[in-house]
Amino acid sequence: MPKVSVVIPTYNRANFIAESIQSVLDQTFTDFEIVIIDDGSTDNTREVIDSFRDRRIRYTHQENGGVGSASNRGFELSAGEYIAFFSSDDILVEDALERGVEALDRHPEVAFSYGQIYLMDERGHVFGLRKPRHGHATVRPGTEEIRKAIIDGNHIPAMTIMARRNCLFEVGLYDPAFSDGSEDLDLWVRLARKYPVAYIPAPLAKYRMHSGCMTIARAVDEELETKSRILESVFNDPELGPRFGSLRSRAYFYLHLRLARHAYEAGDMKSSREQLSAALKFNHGKLFEVLHLTWIYQFAKTWIPLAILPSIRNARRHLSRVVQYRARQVRTESEMNSRTSI
Repeated sequence: MPKVSVVIPTYNRANFIAESIQSVLDQTFTDFEIVIIDDGSTDNTREVIDSFRDRRIRYTHQENGGVGSASNRGFELSAGEYIAFFSSDDILVEDALERGVEALDRHPEVAFSYGQIYLMDERGHVFGLRKPRHGHATVRPGTEEIRKAIIDGNHIPAMTIMARRNCLFEVGLYDPAFSDGSEDLDLWVRLARKYPVAYIPAPLAKYRMHSGCMTIARAVDEELETKSRILESVFNDPELGPRFGSLRSRAYFYLHLRLARHAYEAGDMKSSREQLSAALKFNHGKLFEVLHLTWIYQFAKTWIPLAILPSIRNARRHLSRVVQYRARQVRTESEMNSRTSI
């Protein structure tokens, strides 16, 4: 029985999955299996997977049922004490599994651990780092993670999660009623209701941003409906409701603000402005007390012609890479000066 099962649902990712699998095989922690569930791919995904000759890789094909269905199948077929969530277009940092195992071994009371992610483009160029706004390595009460989710949305990158198998099966697997990202939020909120959570203050994966992985293409009203159901499950919970009920208006204000950003990124400026208007209804006239600059900035962006949006995004990513390169130069020069002075 392996210590860790890395579950990878995939659908038509033949162009990325080899790099994803290799990043798992290159881990510093080696007591794992890779459970790949092919969710009805129509490209040459199977041939790419068959090119690997490693007995730790297990492949199963099923009819297309969505990422939640494929992940659940992988969880059920897995044998590991711990289950690492992963995707077929991202890359694991080489010590990701080691860090996850260390966190769960050290803190048997937690249900899962998670960490930070690098952002990379379709060609694998890293252009940013995404991390939650809380401090150092810590075991956090599940209710604190839920509080943060109410305001910030899904701040936990799914591809960095390592869950304790018995906890996962106790609360239930992915709910088929949710999809396109909402299923992740629903699942770990259920886990956090019962258990503490371990946060690892280090990048554990590289998240590939490309057109095929963007949930922003989903209809805004569908996302509003699923996220609202998750919020209401918290507000109507006998234990969580009294604790978080006062956050309801603020939660919906931030939800509409995020939906406005998603619509903007999808190029739907009309829907973006509609969501910004909806956000104001939940802010009770406090626009200039809470996020007023962010709201105004986001509203102004919706009037930018669609034709120049790609250029703006590319320029922003290029600037981010330049800043990172310059920061590395400064660190190298500082280290060289230190050695010279010694």
